[in-house]
Amino acid sequence: MSSWTRITDADAAAPLLPAWFAARMMAARGSYGFLLVTGDVLRVSRVTAVHVSPGGSILLDVLLDFAGVPGGVDLAWQPKHFLGAPVPGATIATLNLAQVVLAIEFTAAEIAETAKGAEKPIGDAIALDLPVAVAPAIANERAV
Repeated sequence: MSSWTRITDADAAAPLLPAWFAARMMAARGSYGFLLVTGDVLRVSRVTAVHVSPGGSILLDVLLDFAGVPGGVDLAWQPKHFLGAPVPGATIATLNLAQVVLAIEFTAAEIAETAKGAEKPIGDAIALDLPVAVAPAIANERAV
């Protein structure tokens, strides 16, 4: 019989999960989604625990959000099937991380605040000063 390890601390889970979502999704409730290999989007409000098998499989305990398209979602996302709690009150689920293609936050960065309610928003983007490969005037001209 294999023994799974249950992790509820975001810092301990961070090395097991991609990028930002351990720190963000385990720290506080929000409006998040997991794009699944089926093409459906599972809406969640929080990741409550991470389970790791001795073989490396990872399961996520999540609190399900309401089904349906989140407000303000880009038109490209609207045709997706947004899954949520199947019935009122059934908000706990376990998700196999191997079935997740992408994790997304549906809250605009401008309105997200730090846990202490600080006055400045959390910035996820890093400003890059990249050179432009083609001059804009040339790129916009039509070929003769």
